[in-house]
Amino acid sequence: MSLLDLASYASAWRGYEYYKAKKVTLFKKIDSNHFEGFVAGTNTKPYHVLIDLEHPRSSKCDCPHADGKRIICKHKVALYFQAFPKEAEQYYREVIEAEEEAEREQERLENALIEYVSKMKKADLQQALLQMLFEGPEWQYDRFIRDHLGEY
Repeated sequence: MSLLDLASYASAWRGYEYYKAKKVTLFKKIDSNHFEGFVAGTNTKPYHVLIDLEHPRSSKCDCPHADGKRIICKHKVALYFQAFPKEAEQYYREVIEAEEEAEREQERLENALIEYVSKMKKADLQQALLQMLFEGPEWQYDRFIRDHLGEY
């Protein structure tokens, strides 16, 4: 598995943002599998990062999130993208495509739900609403009472 595959979604996205914001302040290729650099973070001094492409979990970063752990943090991802800018472009395209597909799927679900509900009989709608209110989360019940019955 690659370093990017092992990163959480949050670390990968934040790493991409750090890369785009040019937070990799120093970068050097040690050999074909090892890269070293410094990545600016929230701390005043940049974090020292060493990535190992052959053994990604052996990569190092002295940030509080990853120091001494086998975690792939945003600083490691930012350095990885600095070393491989085409991977950064590909990653961004894939994220945008996934978000667009999720939006299309959400729209399809909403349209199917609207169509289904519009075909329901009044008694079935009333039963479904009562079931949702009595069996759903308490906040939903309370909000319905507040919005529709007032001080009852």
